[in-house]
Amino acid sequence: MHAVLRWDGEPVEALLLDLDDTLLDNQVGLDEVWDRVSQLVAVRLGDVDPGDVRAQLVHSSGWFWSDDARQRAGRLDMPAARRAVLAHVLDSLGRPDAHLADELGRHYCELRERSLAPIAGAFEALARLRAAAPALGLVTNGAAAAQRAKIERFALADFFDVIVVEGELGVGKPDARVFAHATAALGSAPGASLMAGDNYECDILGALHAGLHAVWIQPLGTAAPEPAPRAHRTLPSVSALADLLGT
Repeated sequence: MHAVLRWDGEPVEALLLDLDDTLLDNQVGLDEVWDRVSQLVAVRLGDVDPGDVRAQLVHSSGWFWSDDARQRAGRLDMPAARRAVLAHVLDSLGRPDAHLADELGRHYCELRERSLAPIAGAFEALARLRAAAPALGLVTNGAAAAQRAKIERFALADFFDVIVVEGELGVGKPDARVFAHATAALGSAPGASLMAGDNYECDILGALHAGLHAVWIQPLGTAAPEPAPRAHRTLPSVSALADLLGT
């Protein structure tokens, strides 16, 4: 029998969690991966400093993900997104090469997949939340195959009553239909449901606009956008969420 979780004194019928950078650390090893890719680009081009490549890689990544349309398409096809970033790097260095961009993109994907790991303490907290929550859902943006591979790799499916993946549903957070689908599948009312995740726009504003409560799992060194409404709570980790809910 599940304990009664409460939020501002009211029972919580369902808890929804994000996946990337909430349970899984998508940033771990990123600096090392960028360094290795930058070194490889420098070697392949032969006359470019790795530091210059590294700086351009940071710039090109920011360029790609700053555009809403590219971001939506990219998260549904990460290999293509990484290939596009590296093509932009090569173009910016004055050495366009589609074949090399494709080769580097595959290498980048392999390195990033190997570096993926759970956030410290997140799985222990997830087990506590599973034991206490009346209903538990995973709501993640991204391609179906890629996200399902992560879920299988880390044996996460058994923790959740419902898993909602953007690439399977056809829409992603912050679209209100995502949250409506998840809460309906769990049999919970939006106003009695709580969403927790690291992406302020997708997880927090999306949930609040859909009528849910929200907890921002705040990435280190970031601040909530202003003057957007703030999350109901801001916490450093899923472990802190489990503590707050009294599991």
